[in-house]
Amino acid sequence: MNGMEDSGRQRMPASGFGSEQQLREVLDSLSPSVFVGLLSVDGILTYANRAALEAVGAKLKDVLGKPFDATPWWSFSEISRNRLRDAIQSAAIGVTSRFEVPFRNAQGQVRTLDFTLYPIFGRHGEVAYLIPSARDITQRKMAEHALCVTQFAVDNASIAILQLAPDGRILYANNSCSRLLGYGRSDLIKLSVSDIDLQSPAAVWAERWKELKQRDMLRFESVYRHMDRHEIAVDVSASHIEYGGEEYCFFYALDITERKAAERRIYHMTHYDALTGLPNRTLLSEHLQQLLVRAEASRSPVTVMVIALDRLKLVKEALSHAYADEVLRSATQRIVDCARGEHMLARLSADEFAMVIAPNSDDTTDTAVPVKLAQCILESMAAPVSVEQQEIFISCSIGMAAYPRDGDTADELVKNAITALGRSKRHGGNAIHVYSSSSESRSPGRLPMETALRRALKREELLIYYQPQLCVSTGRICGVEALLRWRHPEKGVKSLARYIPIAEETGLILPISEWVLHEACTQFGVWSREGLSVERMAVNLSARQFRQKNLPGQLARILHDCKIDPDVLELELTESMLVDDVETAIKIMSALKGMGIRLSLDDFGTGYSSLSYLKRFPIDTLKIDQSFVREIPTDPRSSAVADGIITLGHRLALGVLAEGVETAEQLSLLYDSGCDMAQGYLFCRPLPAEQLTTLLREPPTDFFLHRSQSCKTVM
Repeated sequence: MNGMEDSGRQRMPASGFGSEQQLREVLDSLSPSVFVGLLSVDGILTYANRAALEAVGAKLKDVLGKPFDATPWWSFSEISRNRLRDAIQSAAIGVTSRFEVPFRNAQGQVRTLDFTLYPIFGRHGEVAYLIPSARDITQRKMAEHALCVTQFAVDNASIAILQLAPDGRILYANNSCSRLLGYGRSDLIKLSVSDIDLQSPAAVWAERWKELKQRDMLRFESVYRHMDRHEIAVDVSASHIEYGGEEYCFFYALDITERKAAERRIYHMTHYDALTGLPNRTLLSEHLQQLLVRAEASRSPVTVMVIALDRLKLVKEALSHAYADEVLRSATQRIVDCARGEHMLARLSADEFAMVIAPNSDDTTDTAVPVKLAQCILESMAAPVSVEQQEIFISCSIGMAAYPRDGDTADELVKNAITALGRSKRHGGNAIHVYSSSSESRSPGRLPMETALRRALKREELLIYYQPQLCVSTGRICGVEALLRWRHPEKGVKSLARYIPIAEETGLILPISEWVLHEACTQFGVWSREGLSVERMAVNLSARQFRQKNLPGQLARILHDCKIDPDVLELELTESMLVDDVETAIKIMSALKGMGIRLSLDDFGTGYSSLSYLKRFPIDTLKIDQSFVREIPTDPRSSAVADGIITLGHRLALGVLAEGVETAEQLSLLYDSGCDMAQGYLFCRPLPAEQLTTLLREPPTDFFLHRSQSCKTVM
């Protein structure tokens, strides 16, 4: 305190003690932290308690009878002595005084006392004597000072600090936070976190608070809104605190706007070509790999087209680099115009580009789309390029490779497209060449593929994934299809589609196919014994396996070993397997039907079989090829073909299954057409046995809503 307090006249009750000696005994028994004494009305010390004497290392005889302002307690400060003299004069007329006093104790330490001087009145209302009382408040003063220093440090910290209530209200904001957001500190405490944090609306804040309570600390990036409405990227560290029965959290926000801008610049420099502004090889590879993951799940094709400008090097040598750059930019724009923003175009090297063509709502799986694009690009290059009033004629060569036929990784597809490009150049340029597995694949790379396939079989790297087949009318799982996968030691789980032709040629398809049949039937037996509801197991037969004389015996042995009934096994055949020798095919199919095994005709509508043979094939199910299914919403002819297959199947008393169902609109149209079954990525991707077992144990009540435009997906 900076001066006297309690300046009003205070009447203390008359002493009730029998004698001054009794009063001294009481004062000596007080707490060691309380210093008390007795003064005459004119300020002469007549007594000091033990605690007061010990504090300054004095003896009572040394201080008795002396003016109080001349004792050791007041030797440290002249200002304090002057205050004491004023206080004694005030006490003599009955007024209490209180103020803080610094003093030096017996150990030489400077301490602080909270000092009060009380007047004590006699029986007739006169001031009889004075009582000085003091308490050591040094620790409290130090704590107050430390708190002030801490508050100053927090207020002026370089990082923005916010204190928030559980409901998101701002309880405190420091100066840095005020500067960061443009608000005054008094204005900030009128807001909530949702007013400044674009990523923390009320619902999100409730979840974040819940997570913060569970973890005590969180760190995340967010976007704050400045008072003038511009956005600020921030890195936030949050901590949860409970104090005095109440909860708070503190946000420590660091402005990372410049860092984010630098990251974007670095990303652009490392992923885009400086001259054309196109994605570079790195970004192309990342994008293509993502497309291939989705394409494997949906059985969709992806085409890589590599385009080389035939005469750019000649322009550079004959004219200049500047001319060549202008020609390059002009040629780039022509290719971009052909792509129409629907396909990624990247620059691979000085005169080479790559375009990735994947199905979308417009071009679906039309295999002619890449060729049409290539022709558009060739035609666009026919017109001369004008550079500084000089006409320059260029042309281009194009090579293409498609997933999964020509490769199942980004590097393989680009490599094979470049191989096809080489053939275009060898034919004089200005041409299109599609990679051919029957010609280019007979290269030194084919032998390693065969070796890898043999090694995969020997090392038991092959595995089966299972995709549910659903009843359209009920939404229930009615069957599963077994699909072969390869757990590659370096590339992970991948499709074997491009290896099947090699397996067919080398005869490896026979042991692989037998293994698939045995594995699928074994798994079906496991599900049956666990009481899981699956009506049938669909397995694809290869052409070479279908022609085996011992196929019926092999199947009978597998069914017996796995202890399952023949009618739960459905073998999927393709039209191409049957049309070469229809009569023999019918005999084989009839033998299988005689065993009780079900048969389905896969990819119906894409082969060349005559409808006159269809009525003779002893099959149970027609599978509509996904190329028709995907085009149902956009192509009336595909829709008509699908309707025709469904009607034909029902007239022949066959079940009809649509494969490759990917959208709710496709499903709704198939339902309206009376399709019996469906499978595809809309419902569930192919799963390992363990994951599908979990799904079968607790199946959804319905995988989709009939005729709905928004189906409920499982995965």
